[in-house]
Amino acid sequence: MGLLDDLKQQAVSERQKQQKKEQIMQEGRNQKRELAHVKLKDALHYWIEVFDSLNIIKPGITRYYYLEGGTIKLENLTQCDYSVNGRRQTLDNNEYIEAVVLFYKCVADKKLTIEKQMDPVVRRMREQLTMNHLKFDLKEVTNDFGYIERGTFTVICEVSVLINIVAKLETSQIAISAKNLEKFGESTYIFDFDEFGKDVMEELAKIIIAKPSKLRAMGRHQRASSLR
Repeated sequence: MGLLDDLKQQAVSERQKQQKKEQIMQEGRNQKRELAHVKLKDALHYWIEVFDSLNIIKPGITRYYYLEGGTIKLENLTQCDYSVNGRRQTLDNNEYIEAVVLFYKCVADKKLTIEKQMDPVVRRMREQLTMNHLKFDLKEVTNDFGYIERGTFTVICEVSVLINIVAKLETSQIAISAKNLEKFGESTYIFDFDEFGKDVMEELAKIIIAKPSKLRAMGRHQRASSLR
């Protein structure tokens, strides 16, 4: 066998190895996608039933949200308008659920007035309200140099709560990412595929309806975080 034939044979062998490796990796991704789809499909059905029930029952769940380290309080907000949606993607003519999105509001039929002095303080307040997706009106009083001397904020007492339950195929995990759940800010809970099920969703539901919950201590990742 000549040198060229030897090189060609090596190239064919290497190409076959690469193709086999890619095939195995693709089969692994497909298996993870199928498993994630089943997990999220069960989650979607669970939350549709829970939120349909809450919209009918309308439990009087009262929430309090705090700004500026607790010095400003949005009080007596009532939870309402629960909705759930399954985010889907289509691959090879097959439809998969890649995320379950939960949404509801905490509202009070009133407005909160906040007054701040000096330009940087007014700007920080505006940034904080915007970051937490609060609707507000701002009236500013400026001096001759164009700097803000006083700002009066009129804040609508309505807090949006958003929860994304998303599959992470690369790590075989499901992440629950919550915005403004119980308090302003974001929180994330990570579960391996084998850990995620109805018991996790039950504990999340307990948080939503203001009952004691073990969610923060469930799963390997939360336990590891608590130990650290």
